[in-house]
Amino acid sequence: MKKNNTDKVFSKKLISNFSSSLSQDKRLYKEDIELSIAYSKALAKINILNPKEQRSIEKALKNIFKEIKNKKFEWRPELEDIHMNIESRLHDLVGPYAGKIHTGKSRNDQIATIERMYVKNSILDLFSKIETLQKEIVLKAESHLDFVMPSYTHLQRAQPILLSHQLMAYYEMLQRDKARLLNCYEISDELILGSGAVAGSFYKLDRNFIAKELNFKKINSNSIDGVSDRDFIIEFLSSIAISMMHLSRISEEFIIWSSEEFEFIELSDDVVTTSSMMPQKRNPDFLELIRGKFGGILGNFISLLVTMKSLPFSYNRDMQEDKKPLLDSVDEFSNSLVNMTQIIKKSKFNKDKLKNATDGNILATDIADLLSLKGMPFREAHIKVSNLTKKLKKQGKVISDLNSKELNEKLDVDFNLKIDLFKSINSRKLKGGTSKVQVKKEIITAKKTLKL
Repeated sequence: MKKNNTDKVFSKKLISNFSSSLSQDKRLYKEDIELSIAYSKALAKINILNPKEQRSIEKALKNIFKEIKNKKFEWRPELEDIHMNIESRLHDLVGPYAGKIHTGKSRNDQIATIERMYVKNSILDLFSKIETLQKEIVLKAESHLDFVMPSYTHLQRAQPILLSHQLMAYYEMLQRDKARLLNCYEISDELILGSGAVAGSFYKLDRNFIAKELNFKKINSNSIDGVSDRDFIIEFLSSIAISMMHLSRISEEFIIWSSEEFEFIELSDDVVTTSSMMPQKRNPDFLELIRGKFGGILGNFISLLVTMKSLPFSYNRDMQEDKKPLLDSVDEFSNSLVNMTQIIKKSKFNKDKLKNATDGNILATDIADLLSLKGMPFREAHIKVSNLTKKLKKQGKVISDLNSKELNEKLDVDFNLKIDLFKSINSRKLKGGTSKVQVKKEIITAKKTLKL
């Protein structure tokens, strides 16, 4: 008999642990308590709570917030989720009328609302961190306007550019990331509370009042959709994944540039490690970690998408699994932004190595363009210069080895053809080009945008 009781207790504990979401959703305590305070005020407006009860509940909820924040709150896993834990503690503090706080409210519309609140708060924080990273990029670009380097296509040297032009490409990527986050904020900015479990509330709640209290711009129009929708999280995780992919690309570029084969950039000591075996190594571990974390963030996005794809309307317990990918992606992306900001801030660029890498055939396109300006069809000019590079290669030479006279002779042209690295760069004067004038304009615009 004793064994059977033990088995029952063990079974009950096992089931409780399996169904509990507390380990994740307790992170949402701030939003949950804010919602409960606003809801207590709404209940007071329809006389479910009297003024004294409402004030008492609000005070107790604020005390619970302090307890959780100061790590003095006793979480009870057997109560399954954050809502039940807070409501139980509220009962301890104010007595039986604490149960009134659940009048007309379901955990379905409550979690859908606090997750939207969390997403909105997270977006504001991530937006700020992206802007901090952008500021470091823009400042680095502004202070390196006289650094030249090769641009690359297919990881092959292409045309000469300013280093600042390359850095500002990162800025532009992050601008799009911010725009996506703002769109996610707009999508999330809709109050679900008042939808009840699925069919809407029986009580005459003032949803406009609740929306104002909780800083929601809109109120949902369909209770079924409201409690079953997780599109706003999927959209958010998609945006994070795209932005994390951008950080991964920057990381990859810096990893290549910091190698002994390139030596374009020197990373600070606090973001590299030595090998456990080879003492000479400076491994770009932090950049590799940022690059590596993209896989997990992409997995989080796919995970929730797959969870939702076959669910009938409206709420299903599967949706409890939305918190793990949400919280993990926010944490990893946030940390990656902070670390990338420090990496860029402390990195040093090797001016000579960057410029020396422009030796070779990097001005080949400029020569073809000059021939074209003299009346030669561009396709013919392209072939002519291509053949020249092939002949020079057989001789162990490149275009930069030739002086102006030699270049003219080998191309067999009857005019003085001159090419110059800085002339090439500054000839790209159209908006979006690499000329110093255009890059300066881009930096000035960016500084105004960022209020730098």
